[in-house]
Amino acid sequence: MTMPLPHFELTSSQYRILAEASLRSLPDPANDEASQQEWFVRDLDPEEARSEIPELVFLGLVVREGRTVALTALGSAVHHRAGQEAAEERLAAVARLADALEDTAPRLARTVRQLAQGSISLGEALAEAAEGD
Repeated sequence: MTMPLPHFELTSSQYRILAEASLRSLPDPANDEASQQEWFVRDLDPEEARSEIPELVFLGLVVREGRTVALTALGSAVHHRAGQEAAEERLAAVARLADALEDTAPRLARTVRQLAQGSISLGEALAEAAEGD
């Protein structure tokens, strides 16, 4: 039996840490200057991370392993759910665009809707749009 994934209200910085940790473990920013430099290289603020990581550890989203910070299975699930939710929001925006185009460009609206539903490929959608001109 699978348990539902709990909902977390995280800061954008915390989501960014999860995203980076999903690529590979991060050096613990509490360590030496070289560790902090890697955070800068990855466009993350090590000072901000020092305050964010304890909460992520407490929530069970990351763990400290030696001199690194690694994503847990729960952290990975939260990271991927956030990506899915963002994709769903973008797809909903595309659907609203198709609805808005219905009166002025019905053929384009139909093509955009079909592309969003996955019933046609991008190549087919581009060909359909070119035929409409």
